[in-house]
Amino acid sequence: MSTGTSDCELRDDWWLEQDVNAWTSLAYLAAGLLLAWEVHRSRLPRAAYGLAAVVAAEGIGSFLYHGAASDVSQFLHDVPLIGALSFVAGWHVGRLRDRTDTGSMIGLAAGLAAATVLWALAPDATNAAVVAAIVVIVVASLMARRRRMAAVWSWPLLALGALAVSMWGLGTPDSWACEADSWLQPHGLWHILTAIVALAWVDRAYGADDPAHAPLLFRRFTDRTFGLVARGLVLAFHRSVEVRWSDRLPSDRPVLIVANHGNGFVDPVVVAGVLGRLPRFLAKAALWKVVAARPFLWLAGVLPVFRTADGDRASDNTSVFDACHRELAQRATVAIFPEGTTGDRAGLDRVKSGAARIALGALPTAPDVVIVPIGMAFESRVETRSRAVVMFGKPIDVAEYAGAGLGSDGEPDRADAAALTARITDALEQVSPQFASLDERELLRAAAREERSAATDHVEVSFGDAEVVARRLARVDPAGRERVIDAYRDFATRLQLLGVTARQLRPRRVSTARLVVSALLLFLVGSPLVAVTLVHLPAVLVVVVGTALVRSTATKGTVRLLLGLVALVATWTLAGMWLADGWGALVAAIAVAVGGLVALIVWPPLVRQATVLIGRIRVRDRIGLVPPVLGARSTVITAVRESVGNDDERI
Repeated sequence: MSTGTSDCELRDDWWLEQDVNAWTSLAYLAAGLLLAWEVHRSRLPRAAYGLAAVVAAEGIGSFLYHGAASDVSQFLHDVPLIGALSFVAGWHVGRLRDRTDTGSMIGLAAGLAAATVLWALAPDATNAAVVAAIVVIVVASLMARRRRMAAVWSWPLLALGALAVSMWGLGTPDSWACEADSWLQPHGLWHILTAIVALAWVDRAYGADDPAHAPLLFRRFTDRTFGLVARGLVLAFHRSVEVRWSDRLPSDRPVLIVANHGNGFVDPVVVAGVLGRLPRFLAKAALWKVVAARPFLWLAGVLPVFRTADGDRASDNTSVFDACHRELAQRATVAIFPEGTTGDRAGLDRVKSGAARIALGALPTAPDVVIVPIGMAFESRVETRSRAVVMFGKPIDVAEYAGAGLGSDGEPDRADAAALTARITDALEQVSPQFASLDERELLRAAAREERSAATDHVEVSFGDAEVVARRLARVDPAGRERVIDAYRDFATRLQLLGVTARQLRPRRVSTARLVVSALLLFLVGSPLVAVTLVHLPAVLVVVVGTALVRSTATKGTVRLLLGLVALVATWTLAGMWLADGWGALVAAIAVAVGGLVALIVWPPLVRQATVLIGRIRVRDRIGLVPPVLGARSTVITAVRESVGNDDERI
């Protein structure tokens, strides 16, 4: 065995001499294929096929070089690298003469030819060719700046490139960080980071002079990644999240999402999880005052909203509105919480005019933009794993409200904005909780649960079904609502005297399939399951105690989510470090996380079934008190059905 000549990882006599560096090289192949697909989809000019080809070739050549070093594999590794850099250099030079496609292709051809000649005459001159290409890129970029052309190399892109270069330096044999037999290889991170830099450069380069037609490769990747993370968080911190009428969300038009805001930071996570991607959220500019939060806000593409209540100038929102218009012109999805503030409210707060102004202002560049209302409801903001429902409302065609058009200052007509704001308010009220008081909300939801339980054979009643009935109850006349509430209060009092819950009283069956699966998993992996449960117990206690210390109901969900995320990641990290070393620690941490997921699947149905069985025993012991309770329950069901009927229609 021996170390590589230019990187740290140990070369052995297995199939791949350097496993980490070889496999991470495939990041270039993935980036090249993605670029080729974007050209095929006409999101990039055909000249970009050249960059896609050399980037993909670099992935193959680097895989071969790190897998089995030879003259041929090193040739396939070095030549595409110089070709890719020459393409970028040619593009920057060609941009100075408004001929980017021609310049990039000339640069690619010259780079490949020069690299081939250098390889034949002086193989060790590869680094000199790389430096020469970088010098051309820097000089051309500086000349473009002097001509006041839009910048391509933004500070985030430069920081990402600097991080990649530092990984290359740390991955050399003489580096203090070099551990030849470790699975943590900085040179492997160099491969991944430079592949990301290539995609980010394409976004900036082909969108610098025409932002409305930027390819957004990096942004779409991060949006999908954040969407997957958000979906995982939603499923981890909620027992279930039902989605109603998602077919109302158009897939071929720019969309401005307006959502109710009653559960703090949980709300955007739920929206992103339901969409499966991260939309461009608008958030208060005060968040940018937290320096540590700025990189995450930039990475998530969050747009700041300046509020006079926070001491900001409302006039600063002009640039934010322009950014929203650019996103919508690219047929992207923008999301806003038009109430402007969060809180555990019985109904919708006053809807601000910002959403209407953004939508109307986007019409010149996105004439088919629509507004889609999303209403979220949570069964409990106090319980650690409660249920939630997300309802999509009917799309609003913004063009129908553009009566007077835009003024000379680019602002929509006040009357148009007011009319559209009223329509948004009405649409949000249709899909959001809208009760007279918090007390009425909980009582009507409880009564609706009993009515829905009478129509199903399951102990577990769908929260979404019950929520639909509860909202329809909230719209009946006061006398009808009072009749339902009085009936449920009588039922709840009798239940308390009986000493059981409504769920324990219901003569229904539990989910047999899930119960059997949970029992089977417990039988097969009982000991590891108990062990992984105990490992997660401190994190669970931290979340429960931390949530209990927060008094604001609307803040509990945010604290639970953030505290739980930190506690779980810390648990997995510490468990991985304790169980193994190097990449083995990462594998162990993932195994512990998967074990925690299995525990979430196994324990809840078993606990719920045990609770039901205990309730059944109590009911049998107090059988003489049961008939009046069942009679009171029938009264609740009758009162609900007389008020709203027995059908489950869209709202």
